[in-house]
Amino acid sequence: MLLGAHVSISGSIDKAVDRAVELGCTTFQIFTRNPRGWEAKPLAKKEVEEFRRKFEERGFKIAVAHMPYLPNISSPDKTAHRRSTKSLIQELRRSGEL
Repeated sequence: MLLGAHVSISGSIDKAVDRAVELGCTTFQIFTRNPRGWEAKPLAKKEVEEFRRKFEERGFKIAVAHMPYLPNISSPDKTAHRRSTKSLIQELRRSGEL
């Protein structure tokens, strides 16, 4: 059984791994970016490398990326639906980088 918590990426996304370890988690959940906005800056290569290194060294097998709050794929509004779809695709790509 996996046991985890939502942990902060404040300071650098790789710090989420450290925070999960401190809590004794066997998995964890993160936002890969600010969850209250539509746009996200690209993940820094160094931070991604550090995240991967720590993730592997600490023996994690799985982590969960939480979608930002704004997207609503089922929205009948075409603009909102388009932005939501774009956000989902972006989140899948960001998660894949990690």
